[in-house]
Amino acid sequence: MTLQDNISAFPNPATDFEWSVENDAVTIDKFLPENATSAVVPAEIDGRPVAKIGVRAFKNCATLTQVVLSPTIREIGDSAFSGCAALTQIVLPQGLERIGNRAFAECSALAEIALPDGVKSIGETAFSRCAALAQVVLPPSVADIGDGAFSRCDSLTQIELPASLAELGETAFFGSRSLTALRVDAQNSSFRDFDGVLLSSDGKTLLRCPEGKTGEFVVPKSVKTIGDEAFFRCSRLTQIVLPDGLDKIGDAAFSQCSALTQIEIPSKVKKLGADAFLGCSSLTQLVIPPKIKAIPDRAFYRCSSLERIELPESVEKIGRHAFGGCLSLTQLELPPNVKSLGDRAFSGCQSLQRIALPERIDKIPEYAFFHCADLAEIVFSPNVKEIKIGAFYGCLSLSQIELPKALIKIGEAAFEYCESLSQVIFPEGLEKICDSAFTCSALKEVALPDSVKWFGRRPFPKSTICRACPEVARKFANAQKPAWWEKMEAEKENATPEN
Repeated sequence: MTLQDNISAFPNPATDFEWSVENDAVTIDKFLPENATSAVVPAEIDGRPVAKIGVRAFKNCATLTQVVLSPTIREIGDSAFSGCAALTQIVLPQGLERIGNRAFAECSALAEIALPDGVKSIGETAFSRCAALAQVVLPPSVADIGDGAFSRCDSLTQIELPASLAELGETAFFGSRSLTALRVDAQNSSFRDFDGVLLSSDGKTLLRCPEGKTGEFVVPKSVKTIGDEAFFRCSRLTQIVLPDGLDKIGDAAFSQCSALTQIEIPSKVKKLGADAFLGCSSLTQLVIPPKIKAIPDRAFYRCSSLERIELPESVEKIGRHAFGGCLSLTQLELPPNVKSLGDRAFSGCQSLQRIALPERIDKIPEYAFFHCADLAEIVFSPNVKEIKIGAFYGCLSLSQIELPKALIKIGEAAFEYCESLSQVIFPEGLEKICDSAFTCSALKEVALPDSVKWFGRRPFPKSTICRACPEVARKFANAQKPAWWEKMEAEKENATPEN
């Protein structure tokens, strides 16, 4: 006997619910019984048809295991059954058309769901975190599946998308780590699949690889674009073969493919998206193709095994955090056309030993080489006018530097905790040295040019000896004094003489 057949076994008085009326139809607003294990929603209340389960109507009914909805129900509202952690069975009516956002989210005991023919829309995160959900049957009426609709469904292994589906949220299956195949009905005009991987209908864009896919995957030759987050968190893929005709890699396309050891970017690729290879922690080497002009933000962030990367002469810009956290990167040749670096571009590249900055670079951004502990040699562009906050903070192996002739300003903490730095050659024309710029214990003596106009607070170690003209030496001495001295002097200056 099915749950539907056994409907008479459940209490279903109208008094079990709070409800409201709209357009002469009833919406169930709240299920009232506490600790109930079952519920039946009646076909009518007070002579009016029950058409909708309202927002949060059954939310967090933790003991509820079985629910039967009447055939008059057309819509299940947002979060209607979310958090019903014990729910194992629910009968959805044939007339149902829409399932709202988070409608069954975190129903962690729900193992299967058969959506009736007639359902057109499945909302965002509708079945998110349904950890036991292993089987979903989508009817031929479904046209729209929202972002995160089946996200983090840990037991879901495959799903077939019907011919009617026209819209699919980019994160519809995000975090469903056991999902190995996305199948598409052959009659679908919006999508197709190849070896369980989702493509656009024309086969030119790879949209989504399921996160459970393992080993090697060969992208079909028809593909021109790897879409945003297409291989996001495919952490069991070890090798991906890209076609020669590929010309674009989208944002986060291969982000967190942590087992990926080998990938060759085809020569026709013109654009890399932000976060493209973020967190590919097993990738050891990479060659960037000759048409790439920009390495975008976080493109190789936390590629902790990356030892070698070749950049083409076409590269003009390196974005924020582009190579941040590349712990194994020992050397990198910046092409001559590079004219800008983003903040923290090489932050945490602990094994990087040498860097030569191209002539087109005129400033070194904030924390650009932060904690590059093995960095022992810097060749500055002669055109650098400013070194910004923390640019070389914690570069422990740096022992001597000659600052560029065009330099005007050294930012706060620019060389702080460069503990081996014992010699700095300052250029004539330097005007500003900011707070804690050279808090380096090995820096015993400095020769400062006459051009220095301003010092921040304690720019050098307390014991550092300054060789400079009298005016600069006076400013240096005042800057090196503790904060309490500056406060005392200010109080003296502002004091009102006694009558």
